[in-house]
Amino acid sequence: MASRMSSGTVALLLVGATVLLIALIASRPPAWILLLLGSLALAVLYIVARSRSRYDPLDQRFGSCIPPISRPKTGGGDGSDHSSDG
Repeated sequence: MASRMSSGTVALLLVGATVLLIALIASRPPAWILLLLGSLALAVLYIVARSRSRYDPLDQRFGSCIPPISRPKTGGGDGSDHSSDG
């Protein structure tokens, strides 16, 4: 039952977005308004997709392409690398 309800909600949102898009194009607003609304729609789509996804780019189970942070190895503690000869 829940899947039917969510499918109906998605279909209703798609129909509403299509009607809104046709109304916007028919009213001929300036191009910057269409660009702004398009970028906002893509941002909302991205946020919804990321919130429903279980993918985490830093999770090792997904084969992260981000290498771990390697810290520089310190010497024996004699401080010869950082001392000045002045």
